[in-house]
Amino acid sequence: MGLKTDKTIIHLGIEELNTISAQLYDEADKVTQITLQDLARNIRLAARCATVLAHIRFALGEIAEKTKDSDTRLELRGLLDDTSRAEPGIGEA
Repeated sequence: MGLKTDKTIIHLGIEELNTISAQLYDEADKVTQITLQDLARNIRLAARCATVLAHIRFALGEIAEKTKDSDTRLELRGLLDDTSRAEPGIGEA
């Protein structure tokens, strides 16, 4: 029994996360109004989170490929699956 939703689930692969991170950094750099400084800081933080998540996903994938223990490999693959999907509606225009 799977999750049923009418909304698209966005795949968050390493390339997508790096793209999102770059876009957020660029958008943060465009903010010039002093009243938006907190927003810019938060955008930079979100961009950093996307960068870190991409790195962690890559490292977990490498470890999952190298490990000989099938239970550990399955757990790592489960974590990778969990981190590759956004909640429905997140990131949609």
